[in-house]
Amino acid sequence: YSLVSCIAEEVISNDTDERQDFKVVGRKKGAKTIKRIRDPEDKFLHEIDRRLFRRRYRMEYDSFFLLLDILKPYFESKGRKRLRGKDPNGPITEASRLSQALRYFAGGDPLDICQTHNVAPSEPLRSVWIVVDAIHMASQLKIVFPATHLEQLKVAEGFKKKSDVNFDNCVGAIDGIHIWTHKPSKHDVEDLGFGELKFFCGRKLKYDLNMQAACDARGRFLDVYIGTPGAASDFYSFGMSPLKEKLEKEGFLYPGLCLYGDNAYVNTASMAVPYRNVSLQTQKYKDAYNFYQSQVRINIECAFGILVHRWGLLRKAIPCNIPINKTMSLVMALCKLHNFCIGESGDAATTTLAPPSTEDFGNITIREGGLFLPRMDGNTGVWSYSANDRISDLLDGGDHQEDHRAEDRRARRIYNRGIDMPNAMMLSHVTHNRYTRPS
Repeated sequence: YSLVSCIAEEVISNDTDERQDFKVVGRKKGAKTIKRIRDPEDKFLHEIDRRLFRRRYRMEYDSFFLLLDILKPYFESKGRKRLRGKDPNGPITEASRLSQALRYFAGGDPLDICQTHNVAPSEPLRSVWIVVDAIHMASQLKIVFPATHLEQLKVAEGFKKKSDVNFDNCVGAIDGIHIWTHKPSKHDVEDLGFGELKFFCGRKLKYDLNMQAACDARGRFLDVYIGTPGAASDFYSFGMSPLKEKLEKEGFLYPGLCLYGDNAYVNTASMAVPYRNVSLQTQKYKDAYNFYQSQVRINIECAFGILVHRWGLLRKAIPCNIPINKTMSLVMALCKLHNFCIGESGDAATTTLAPPSTEDFGNITIREGGLFLPRMDGNTGVWSYSANDRISDLLDGGDHQEDHRAEDRRARRIYNRGIDMPNAMMLSHVTHNRYTRPS
């Protein structure tokens, strides 16, 4: 009867006990209370400089309290109760819960967060899930693709204002981004139908998830789908998404409207992508079409850039103690907060962000080995997105055909044969008006 066997039995026993008691929290009988004096909100919210507030919470001071008002009705204790007695240090307020969660989303270290808020080391992550659940329950924060023709035409009008050649048929710009994770366990992914190695993206040399998203002209997400591993192509991931099925339903889209995507997708009645292998010398109008289509499509890259620059958690691998299914829920919540921060009248292209706080920058890049974003991290003032800030480490990983055949792509085109394709009508518009790529 070896020492290893004894330890294994003890671990199994402890694990069984934890599974049985996972809904019950509190001190064990006889345990000593760690005295903590809950800091008032004034200390970590009201008394700090507004510029430092933006750096720590990645949003404006007024936006924090507006968000708090939206989420308060949905905060709850998750059904936990103490083994005995009351909380000796007093309750943790909703403002503190939201503060802890936003600091974590910004890239903060949980140990630093618990010290700042005078809570137990386990509370920051507990606050994260309380806030994530509240975000998903709040109807004001839902991400819903425009369902009526009037709403779709309004989105198309927004893109038309950003097009130098008045393309007026874009109902959303779509692309994929990779959500960096740790290597998932077999148990972690068994319900998803993919093996662990499928989550490794050889192009980016990272374990990750493929997130498909479509946005409007202001960079607000209209649809987000997180359901395929990092090795999946954008073509495959979009094919698995509910949005594809919705767009192909007869009568759903206003006639002539479509998504704008890159060459990872294919031209269909609901998608316009660039022409491949175009020569500027002999096919100048196709080249012009590619340029002006990209001018509109790039709004999704801008939206992804703002999302990652705002929430430092996405600049590094999602911690290994967060399983894949919870990672999906967490990232979806960050996308909803992205929309909230842009607001009804904002625009991702003109959104400004303060650089991360010194502690967050150190935690993201040095301690966790996350992405260094030179223009923002090296800036002492406000930052706004430009093409130089393209997050290439997380983009284009799905632009391949390794998980599907060329016949699959052709089949999707054949499915739309006999229909006036959006890209053909756009090329006709460019040719008729003799538009060319700017010199």
